Amino acid sequence: MYGAKGRQKRGYSIIEVIVAVAIFAIGIIGILQLFPPAMRASSEASMRAAAALLAQKKAEEIRRDDDQQGSLVEAISLLEEPTDPVVYPFDDRLVYQFHSRPLLTDDPPPPPGTPGVPHVIVRYNPEFRPSADVLFELRFDP
Repeated sequence: MYGAKGRQKRGYSIIEVIVAVAIFAIGIIGILQLFPPAMRASSEASMRAAAALLAQKKAEEIRRDDDQQGSLVEAISLLEEPTDPVVYPFDDRLVYQFHSRPLLTDDPPPPPGTPGVPHVIVRYNPEFRPSADVLFELRFDP
């Protein structure tokens, strides 16, 4: 094939190919950089959902196992310190404990000897992630 002035048409020059490949590579690298944060966010959301489910389950177990006088809920309401963490057997990445006051908010603690409000506190298992951060906290009333 010949062009308007009699020159033969050729394919793309090497410069055009290099520029096109560079633009393509920059786009792919930009997209690939989005995956690690998205994966972390997805994992974190999954752990928070599991923690919420665990907290609800434990609150319901306390309500179910409590006696007519509410002795178990009252005992939790009087705790000065959180109970020792218990590893959740169905997901050993999580531990739960009970306490009479919230740990996520700055509410003032109840005066010593007066009942607080029972809470289930869910954290990461220190063997899985050595963080003392509270993943989920559920206040429950009898």
